[in-house]
Amino acid sequence: MRIHIKFLATAAAALLGLSPAWAQRVQAEAPTTVALMAAVGDQFSFVRQRQGTGSHIEPFTRKTVQLESQQLNFAVLRGLDRAIELEEPAARRVLLSWNPPAELTAELNKASSKDRNEQLLDALRKHLSSVPERTQWDRIEAVLPHFAGRGVKGMAGKLNGIGVYVQPLSTMAVDIDDEGGVVETSERNGDYHTVNPRTGEKSNYSTYVAPYFYFDRVTLDARTLKVLARKPQLDSVKYHDPDSNARDVGTQLSMADMMGKLLDLAEKSAYKSVRGSVEVSTPKVVERPAKPQ
Repeated sequence: MRIHIKFLATAAAALLGLSPAWAQRVQAEAPTTVALMAAVGDQFSFVRQRQGTGSHIEPFTRKTVQLESQQLNFAVLRGLDRAIELEEPAARRVLLSWNPPAELTAELNKASSKDRNEQLLDALRKHLSSVPERTQWDRIEAVLPHFAGRGVKGMAGKLNGIGVYVQPLSTMAVDIDDEGGVVETSERNGDYHTVNPRTGEKSNYSTYVAPYFYFDRVTLDARTLKVLARKPQLDSVKYHDPDSNARDVGTQLSMADMMGKLLDLAEKSAYKSVRGSVEVSTPKVVERPAKPQ
């Protein structure tokens, strides 16, 4: 049987004739219990750019890949768990996962971007309302898929949750000699940074394979399910291997490597949503101030 620390402290204070302040102090010293919930699900999207075929046809192909395990949710939980452990060393942590039901997913696919994000949050709160254990927790940190209607940072529009975007259409640069003849054609540097998947070296290419993770980190009061904070985060990493012999950038990464990059991004993004990233600037020499006269 579980007994609330607050009730135990209050009862002891009444029996011993101690002040209620004593019970409040005991309650304040009790460890915080944080429930960490990953609601990414067991699917990811595969989106690929294609040649435009008309003004009314979307220049992307899309498909959903079904996984046989909870590895996406588990990757998110690893990142959250590590971040909260560093942020709140004394806190107790409870790990949870949730896959949105198929009927909910079908409804969300018909909704607009703003409504979709709100409907998913409402569904999560409804699910949590039926979990009796939450009365033992102080707050819930949940990671929910976020739907972005517009394309950002060189990515396709209408991306949701977690997936991979492939941009295979290059922007070509043509060198012309003084007589008007074509000397050389080459892929022009892109507007966005790319990463060599083998070496980690950064460059700029207009074609890439980009794992992405779009999500909301939502903080809920565990007992009332009131939203205390909500933070959208749109992360992606664009990979291009300049030494690859593959004619299609989409085949530069094997499916196993692509999945590894996707799981790595999910874990790091979840961690970053709590801890953030630290940038170390270059030290500057500061002259010693002159002594006052």
